[in-house]
Amino acid sequence: MLGNGLRLGLSGAYFVLLARLLGPEAFGVFSAILACSNLAAPFGYWGQSELLIQRLSGRGAAASAQEIAPSLWLVGLGCGGIVLLLTPLLSLWLVGISPLEVGILLGSDLLFIALPEVYRGILIGQEQVAGVAFIDTGMALGRVSAVLLAMVLGWGSLTQWAILYGLMVLAVLGAMSWRMRRWCAPSLAALDWQEVGPRLRAGWDFAVGLAAAKTFADLDKLLLPRLASSATGGLYSAAYRVINFSQTPMIALLTSHFAELCRQGQQGLLQGCRYARQLFPWVVGYGSLATLGVALGSYGIPWLLGSAYQETALILRWLSPVILLEGLHLLLSHLLTGAGLQKLRSRRQLAALVLNGALNGIWIPAWGWRGAALATLLSEVTLVLALLLLIRQELGRTAVANED
Repeated sequence: MLGNGLRLGLSGAYFVLLARLLGPEAFGVFSAILACSNLAAPFGYWGQSELLIQRLSGRGAAASAQEIAPSLWLVGLGCGGIVLLLTPLLSLWLVGISPLEVGILLGSDLLFIALPEVYRGILIGQEQVAGVAFIDTGMALGRVSAVLLAMVLGWGSLTQWAILYGLMVLAVLGAMSWRMRRWCAPSLAALDWQEVGPRLRAGWDFAVGLAAAKTFADLDKLLLPRLASSATGGLYSAAYRVINFSQTPMIALLTSHFAELCRQGQQGLLQGCRYARQLFPWVVGYGSLATLGVALGSYGIPWLLGSAYQETALILRWLSPVILLEGLHLLLSHLLTGAGLQKLRSRRQLAALVLNGALNGIWIPAWGWRGAALATLLSEVTLVLALLLLIRQELGRTAVANED
């Protein structure tokens, strides 16, 4: 909570300053590139973060380079390949934006997500929560430092911001790699190529599930600049940033309990459900209060971000239920992952991803941001119900098997 609280304050300052610096149109383009990065990131680090949490939970600090090296290799190869593949495609999608700008921002943000995510997986699996908090705070501090430097230099264009953002990412990742030298240094010698195949197969289910989860938050940001306008994308992305900030305490709670959910789930889904029930009132309680608080607080958005973001307040009121829905979604997903049911979970998430994409493609051209908001809400409700039904079915099968 302390680490996420510090990150919340720093991220809030970063968001407000950057939105004012770039304006709705450039902020919309930047958010679209970052949305593409978020969607691709699970396939960049190939679910290795969650896989490491699952494998290392309960083992304390006993993690060796032999166990971690394959994950680090997969991250490097995965991120590099995705950047090469997506840069020309995203340049065509975002008309008028140069491939160089897209490549710098996409590559920087993808690495900025993937490497820290794997490092977080190692530390969460070992229950080194203070280290996780340090990573999150350091990343947020790097972003704030970059936007403050841009303001001092008077760099307000997207090209100038891409340069500063890339340099900031290099600095933060360099510091993080130095702290990871215990595992990074021997990775070449420690790599067992026979381990790569099983990691790929196991990581695929995690990657699909994570990509599906991110789709609800990011696909609409990627589609809006092309199907509506860059300014609309900027207004919508600003609203979603507020939603993300409001979720921080709930995500901190679920992250800190993920390793324990895995341990309990290894004893069976029923045991995992018993532990998840202890978290359920906190998720529902906070999610409900945060939804109400964000809806009421939305009237202050034009004062905070400037008059150009007047419509963001209305968008935020539409999106506020996402806080509760995503909290339930994450809790149920962690529960199923802990019980070893990530393949079944991923299939439901993939189906919800397809639904979300189809609804966005149909409704955004017709209704703009309202179509994007409705698609997100309907997809989230559908996914929560699908995961609940899956858990009920699996518990029923377990009960029948025990009777036999």
